[in-house]
Amino acid sequence: MNFTDLDLNPRLLQNLNKQGFEKATKAQQEGLPVAFAGKDLLMSADTGSGKTLAFMVPAVNKLLTTKAVGFSTRCLVLTPTRELAHQVLSLTNRLVKGTRLQVALILGGEDYKFQAALLRKTPDIIIATPGRFMEHQRKGHTDTENLEMLIVDEADRMLELGFCEDVEKIAAAANQDRQTLFYSATLRNAKVLSMANMLLNKPKEITLNDASQVQDNIQQQVVVCDDIEHKKRILVWLLANQPATKRLVFVNSRKLSEELALFLQSHSHQAIALHGELPQEERNEITRQYRQHHFNLLIATEVAARGLDIDGIDQVINFDMARNLDDYLHRVGRTGRAGKAGTAINLVNISERRLLTAVEQAQGDHLPRLKIKGLAAKLHKDGEQVDGAKAKAKAKSQAKSKSTDKASKPKVKKAPRSAEAAEAAKKKAASVWGDGSTPFGMNKK
Repeated sequence: MNFTDLDLNPRLLQNLNKQGFEKATKAQQEGLPVAFAGKDLLMSADTGSGKTLAFMVPAVNKLLTTKAVGFSTRCLVLTPTRELAHQVLSLTNRLVKGTRLQVALILGGEDYKFQAALLRKTPDIIIATPGRFMEHQRKGHTDTENLEMLIVDEADRMLELGFCEDVEKIAAAANQDRQTLFYSATLRNAKVLSMANMLLNKPKEITLNDASQVQDNIQQQVVVCDDIEHKKRILVWLLANQPATKRLVFVNSRKLSEELALFLQSHSHQAIALHGELPQEERNEITRQYRQHHFNLLIATEVAARGLDIDGIDQVINFDMARNLDDYLHRVGRTGRAGKAGTAINLVNISERRLLTAVEQAQGDHLPRLKIKGLAAKLHKDGEQVDGAKAKAKAKSQAKSKSTDKASKPKVKKAPRSAEAAEAAKKKAASVWGDGSTPFGMNKK
């Protein structure tokens, strides 16, 4: 499917062409016809599959080709994180360029009074995080009485961050005759499905992925490590020896993100840390510079795993293993976007073996090991060495069996020696070792 094949508003089509959007991705091919038909949609798709365009193109087209009913906001997009909201805003602004549509961004951590002033103008499209939108809704600043489209993006992440109740309250206060588009990386969670059932009306369900699998175009590898210092040496080697134009390194704490960035800077790498405790303006600026190639090595906590939609990331490195399978899939999904090739390398120590095993079991196979000459782990017993472990267990079992067999054989009692034989043996020993009257090794006088 090409976008030129669709009956789109001429200005919207022109903006798509200017941005280089020509051929629709699979998620767009499956989702666009449902959205254009005005039906509710429940979709599970891989990260990087083009979901944002799949819901913003029909939304913008609908607002440009139909007349508004009343004066309320016509389209509301809810995202779990500020970073994702900014990315949706960036794409939306490019799609509505040259049109009469007004777009507002409502996020926590930014000027509340300014946002209230924006909402008084009833923008056509609002892109918001649920918590801050709920604050304005309680104060009566929002108007969704005639809302035409509600879009919920990354619903599984909404659940993790505790936004489900807010999303449900926002939807309950909006026009019940609206169209709702609901997207989630996984539909395995009962609470996500419960939220979908509450928001959607006879939806078309589309599942494009196996929620436990990484896309085939992403090559996954494991480097077995001993400790954090060993991981640092491995990371420096990877940066020096593996070609990549843009890298994203994941860690599990703010402190480590900053420490690792400073460590890499001391090794002449332009590395920047991104974590949730940075002011929102600084986070936005770091993301902007990273997107525009001002630097190409980002050390990020989980805050960047969800919704960081940046083209050209060809290598993801998990310095710390993700804490669960869903986080792993979202991290790895930052590379290999839109079908391009990508690499994901996991640095795994003994304490993270269980996390790696969960990933491997979900994918049905061991991930390939990357062995670096001179930097092999010395302490860590690799979980991949299953055959070796089985061989050792078998050998141990056989040895135990032999011991059991030996123990089961009747013992043959030796006949007691005669007194003459015992005395002869004693004299022989004394002639060699001494009779004990002098220290061993000294000549007897």
